[in-house]
Amino acid sequence: MLRRQIERGDGLVLGLIALMDNQYKIKSNRESGDGRYDISLIPREERYPGIIMELKWKKNLSEDKLTGLADEALAQIDDMRYDAAMKEDGIKDILKFGIAFSGKRIRVSTK
Repeated sequence: MLRRQIERGDGLVLGLIALMDNQYKIKSNRESGDGRYDISLIPREERYPGIIMELKWKKNLSEDKLTGLADEALAQIDDMRYDAAMKEDGIKDILKFGIAFSGKRIRVSTK
């Protein structure tokens, strides 16, 4: 059930960023570093930054716990080295987003 909820979140976010297809190659659930990131946007031109998103979902979280979950998602990007493939491809400017959902609420932590 939890995986299904996360996949729905991935689908929602992927749908929202689909219009960026001419600036980015959009990848989902691919191996990089020590694991699999949720979503990455690989720039088609050097002038755009690379983007990595990690999504988390939990039911009935307080505001503080939702913020903590977003921070946890952001930390996972560094801990698991999800930026390794982009760095190997010479991408130096990489934005990282930890995104947490709980019901209709969302929190985003960035780096």
